[in-house]
Amino acid sequence: MLILVSIVLVKSSYTKNQTSEFESFLLIVNISTFFWIIGMSNAMLSYYPKLATKAKQGFFKNTFVLFQSIGAIAAILIYLTKGFTLNEGYESPSDHFVRLTSLYVFFLSPTIIIEIKYVLQNKVKSLLTYGATIYSLQLLLSILAILLFDTILPIIITFTFWIIIRWIWTIQVVFFDKDYGVLSLRNNWGFIAFSLPIIAHILLGNGMEFIDSILVKKNFEPDMFSLYRYGAREFPLFLVLIGAIRSAMIPKAVLNIDEAAQNIREKTDKLMIWAFPLSIVLVLSSKYLFTLFYSADYQYSSLLFNIYILIITSRILLPEVFIYAKHQNNILMTVSFFELILNIIVSLILIQFFGIAGIVFATFIVFSISKIYLVLHVKLKYGINLNSYINLKKYALLSVALLLAFVLNYFF
Repeated sequence: MLILVSIVLVKSSYTKNQTSEFESFLLIVNISTFFWIIGMSNAMLSYYPKLATKAKQGFFKNTFVLFQSIGAIAAILIYLTKGFTLNEGYESPSDHFVRLTSLYVFFLSPTIIIEIKYVLQNKVKSLLTYGATIYSLQLLLSILAILLFDTILPIIITFTFWIIIRWIWTIQVVFFDKDYGVLSLRNNWGFIAFSLPIIAHILLGNGMEFIDSILVKKNFEPDMFSLYRYGAREFPLFLVLIGAIRSAMIPKAVLNIDEAAQNIREKTDKLMIWAFPLSIVLVLSSKYLFTLFYSADYQYSSLLFNIYILIITSRILLPEVFIYAKHQNNILMTVSFFELILNIIVSLILIQFFGIAGIVFATFIVFSISKIYLVLHVKLKYGINLNSYINLKKYALLSVALLLAFVLNYFF
């Protein structure tokens, strides 16, 4: 959806400075929420299945209040720091921009719970209905705002209106279902303690994406930021599907490791059959596609996109599922810490030689190293072979083909 919105922005003759302003809005939102929302969401997936039946009652109500409270703190921080000073150099009035961003974060914070609840309760149809409805509505409202106005602020207002609708939907699902559990904030303390290592893991492991963004904003002109953001993102369909497999398999792995490993292998096998060939096509045609969907001004983004496409070779390996299932969250936190430090070092080195592309190369290199370590850890600690949760021969062949496609595109 966000990629479609960015395409409509460019095709509607919004300038690079304006598209960069919109990406700055998304950056501020993500920086203030990603680590604890994703961390606590992943914690819910492995924490909830182990609860006694009585403890499960009221769990989602309590976590809603917890998420909302943290979201309120994040919103206040955005307001007091004026968006972490990351919206400088753009045309919208700073006060309006910051107020809207704070409001958006406040309402965004607890809305992930509805998706986690549907996953844990195996309500597939409800999840599909919710996803199709809520994100189609976001896309429709965004396009209307883009076509009716020629500045970014009305689009952010539209996003804020949409997130309030999503927030109301979440309240309805969480507080007005047949869960008769009582609201007791004391029940959150055990969950918070369980979540902290996972939050730290997400902060350290995914934080480099936002450090990269800050490096770009501080070292290059403001209008270069959208070129970076449009290119330096993984292909969303792959990211969503792999993330969905991981999220669905964590609760299963808590109950049966071997069965979960077999399920992961089957699902990733089906995914690889078309995801890798499509990745190869995207790499070989990216320059043309970025010119077609955006404009010739954004062709540099295609190089960044190609580097990020390579991350699928590591992303599709899912050793972390077994670590979550074993509740060895400290391992993930430690690995993420060293990954972050190494990523910063490599980024600062490669930026001297390759500019913005050097930052993205560093992400690919260090993320690959991190995944290799986790694969080895799962093998040595739990005796789970890589071949038990991925078709190794097919994976190796397709990965080599993708890397060759990248080399061909880059040099020729």
